[in-house]
Amino acid sequence: MKNIVLVLFFILFFCASAVNSYAKSGSFLSQIKLFGTFASSYTYNFANPVANTEYPQGNYNGNYIDNYKVNGFTVNEFDITVSKNAFSNGRNNFGIGFKVSLDTGENIQSVGPYTGNYNYYTESVYNRPLYGFRQFYVSLGIPVGNGLKIYLGEKNYLIGFESYNLSRLWENTYSPITAIEPGELTGIFFKYPFTKSLNMVFGVAMTDNAMVPIDRYPTFEYIASYKPFNFLKLHEGIVYGAENFVIYDNNLYKDNLNKFFYNFIDAKYKFLKYWTAVLDYEVGLNGGINKSIIYNIGINPAEFNSSQNVYPSALISTSDSTFDKSRFSGIAFYLHHYYVSHYGRFSQTIREAEVSDPQGMWEEESVPGTAYRYFDSTFTLGYRPPAEILKNVQFRIEFENQTANRPVYGDGNSFQDTINAMAVYTFGN
Repeated sequence: MKNIVLVLFFILFFCASAVNSYAKSGSFLSQIKLFGTFASSYTYNFANPVANTEYPQGNYNGNYIDNYKVNGFTVNEFDITVSKNAFSNGRNNFGIGFKVSLDTGENIQSVGPYTGNYNYYTESVYNRPLYGFRQFYVSLGIPVGNGLKIYLGEKNYLIGFESYNLSRLWENTYSPITAIEPGELTGIFFKYPFTKSLNMVFGVAMTDNAMVPIDRYPTFEYIASYKPFNFLKLHEGIVYGAENFVIYDNNLYKDNLNKFFYNFIDAKYKFLKYWTAVLDYEVGLNGGINKSIIYNIGINPAEFNSSQNVYPSALISTSDSTFDKSRFSGIAFYLHHYYVSHYGRFSQTIREAEVSDPQGMWEEESVPGTAYRYFDSTFTLGYRPPAEILKNVQFRIEFENQTANRPVYGDGNSFQDTINAMAVYTFGN
C-alpha cells in the first residue's frame, strides 16, 4: 500500500506540472491549479528523554501530533495539491471542480486513516502511516443566488483556528487542543455565501476521519464564517455524529449507539496595522463506552482494556443520548506581530493554551478514568528573506514549554521544554 501511494504521489506531481506548463489559454486546463508545501524541522528536547522499561515510548516528545522525534530532523509535511474552482467561469455559470491533496510527513498522522485501515486506531500514534490523501473530492458550482457549491468526497474539517497546512500557521507546532478535532469528513457538503460577510457550510458525512467508514451512521457538520468588519472575523463549527468504536485485544468494534459532539468558536481581531489577536475555544463531549457493545463482545467491564489502558466502570455508559461520560475543553490565545523592512519580513507569535481532559479520554498521553490538565506556552520567531530566489521560503524558530498535572512527557516528566527550527517552502501557479 505504501508503494502504491508513493507512486500516486509522484504521478500526481508530474501530471500537475505538465498541466501547468500546457495550460496557457482560457481552457479547462488553464483553470487547474497546482500548489504545495514542504516543511522540515529539527527538534531538541532539553529533558533528553529516553526509552526504558517503565516508559517504553519515553524517547518521544510526548503529546505532540508532529515533531515527536526527540533531538532529530524530520519532514513535517510534503503536500501536493491539484485543484479547480467550480466557479472558475463565474458564479452565474454552472461549473465543475475538484481538489486532490496528497501528503506525507509527520503532521499527517494525526488527521485520519485515509484508506480506512483499522490499524490506524489499534497501533501506537508513532507507528501510524505518514502518507495519504488529505482531501479528495469533486465540487459542483450551482448558479443559484450568490452561488451554491456542493462537495462530494473527502474534505478537510476546520481544526479551530489552526490549519493542517504548516504554511498557514504562525507556529511550528500545534496546540494540545488538536486532540479533540475531527480532521476529515467524507460525504456531501453544501457551501453558500449568504452575504459578503457570512458564509455557511452544511454537510452529512458517512464517516469521521476516514475515507472508508467505520460505520454507516451519519455525521453532521456545520460551519459559519462571519466578518462584520475588516478587522474582525468570527468562526464557529459543530460536528455531531455516531462515529464511535471500541478497541479491545487489538481489535476494533463498532459502537454506533453513543454520539459525540464537537464545537469550536474563534475570534480573529486585527489592530494597529501589524498586530493580530485570536481567541479560540473548543469543546468535545461523548457518551462514553456503550455497555451493550461491551457485553456483545463478551468482555467483562471490570477487565475491559485497550492496549495498556484500563477503562473504569464510570466510563461505561447505559444511555445513547448523554455526554456526561467523556468531556474535553480547551482555550488558546494567540498574539501575532510582523513588520517588513529591506532586510525581509519578520514576525513574532505568542501562543498560550490550556486544555482539560477530566475523564482522560481525549489526549494521546491521557489514561482513561484519570483527570488531566495540560498547559502550553509557545514563542515563535519567523523570517522571510527579501531575495527573489527565497521569496517563497520562511524560516522559523520556536520555543515551547508544555506542562501537565501528571508525568506524561518522555520518561516520566510533568513538563518538557523544546526548541524547534523549521523551514517552510511553498510553490504553485
